[in-house]
Amino acid sequence: MITSKRISELDRDTPIPLYFQVSSILRREIESGKYQPGDYIPTEAELQKRFGVSRHTIRQAISDLVYKGLLERRRSKGTLVCASQLEVKLSDLASFTQEMMNSGLELMTKIIDFHYMAVPDDVAPLLKVTIGEQVVFMERLRFVDQKPVAIEKWYTPLRFVPGIKKSLFGEQGVEQSTYYMMMKHYGIVVTHAVDTISPVPIEAREARLLNVPTGQPGLLRTRISFTADDQPISYGIGVYLIRLRFFQDAGR
Repeated sequence: MITSKRISELDRDTPIPLYFQVSSILRREIESGKYQPGDYIPTEAELQKRFGVSRHTIRQAISDLVYKGLLERRRSKGTLVCASQLEVKLSDLASFTQEMMNSGLELMTKIIDFHYMAVPDDVAPLLKVTIGEQVVFMERLRFVDQKPVAIEKWYTPLRFVPGIKKSLFGEQGVEQSTYYMMMKHYGIVVTHAVDTISPVPIEAREARLLNVPTGQPGLLRTRISFTADDQPISYGIGVYLIRLRFFQDAGR
């Protein structure tokens, strides 16, 4: 019989998929040392019983950690923790700023809007905040080698970053990174994120800012970023020009 205590590890009222919640819990246990490199994690059946979910959900969660390099499947033996988990953890969340710098490209940012506001209704459940709670909103135009390549919108609950202001962000270097700003000024460390990517035609306003024809294909990317305790800390949504070949590995 599955106890309510075990099932309560998952939040079934959130839009965050169950497989990702299971994946996040296992990842946290790996990073805390509960499972050491070379250890086998519990079987799919044991995890299914623990979390009260389907075997398909457990397999998705394990596949997510295998893809990220934290776990390795061994035929007829089970799934074990990889030795390189720390390196993967750090490279997983390289921000857009860091990706550009690592690629030897010149990245520059122009903030075109920055203010406090009541959280939009569609953003509230993603950040697990109540309707009407104050968030910080920022919209930025990103340039690579002096050419506009992306427009990003960013939301974070004001209670996590009291007193935040536009001047905390730089136009060049690592000071452009939202992750760096949160860590430096508020001690907030982002450990994982959920990304979605889809092709979109670029609409008139974005096309004008990006200096491309309206309707040109682009990529829409959303990212919910989390702290180690699975607290959503920020939500970002951006339109990127698809000529950025490195985009698929880039964050914010």
